[in-house]
Amino acid sequence: MLTRRLFLAAACCCLVPALASAAESERFHKVLPLAPGGTLKLDTFSGDVRITGADVSQVTIDATRRADRDVLDHIKLDVQASGDMIVVDANKKDPGWEHRNKNVVETTFEIQVPRATRLDVHAFSSPVRVQGVTGRQRLETFSGRLEVVDGPAALSAKTFSAEIDLRVAANVAEPAIEVETFSGPIQLRVPDAARARVEFNTFSGDMTSDLPLTLQRQSRRHLVGELNGAGSGTVHLKSFSGDVKIVR
Repeated sequence: MLTRRLFLAAACCCLVPALASAAESERFHKVLPLAPGGTLKLDTFSGDVRITGADVSQVTIDATRRADRDVLDHIKLDVQASGDMIVVDANKKDPGWEHRNKNVVETTFEIQVPRATRLDVHAFSSPVRVQGVTGRQRLETFSGRLEVVDGPAALSAKTFSAEIDLRVAANVAEPAIEVETFSGPIQLRVPDAARARVEFNTFSGDMTSDLPLTLQRQSRRHLVGELNGAGSGTVHLKSFSGDVKIVR
């Protein structure tokens, strides 16, 4: 009996590499012109997303897609351009095709955009990193980490259970920022001289600030304060159980 169990275990172990090797990879490359101030809209499910701003006049999309061959054949990476908008769908299914437990393709994106591009990114479990993009950004994930480096004045970031790390560009004087998470921590870096009204809502999380924050009112679940006299800037932070830090 023991011998038989060992044989079955060995057979199962041999099957794992074979099953894993069924997945294939394919590369995608596309370059499209985009007018200044245009919008890139991206919908994806799993895999990494990296978007970088540069002094260019086009969008360059490089992606690696991983899945079983039949999934790659029936779920496409679809890119559409219309006017001042480019729309990217990482998991566009062929009409009528359905495969239980194989409904998405893991896609890793490396995307370069003109600096002033507006971003509208929706992901499920993909971590998203954006650097050097000055256009308005709306970033949403379910469980993927959100990171923004040299971020714009206007920024919205939302996730359910992952970390959010936002670093606003040094030249932003009056930011308009909205950040929301359920259980992940939030770290926000703004310039020392930034002026904004700060509002924090939570159920059980805490908030700390390295910058001087003049409190207007405070309770266990709600805080309102001002950075450097507020001005017209606004920072709205919402967390159910994650902690929030405003850092230098």
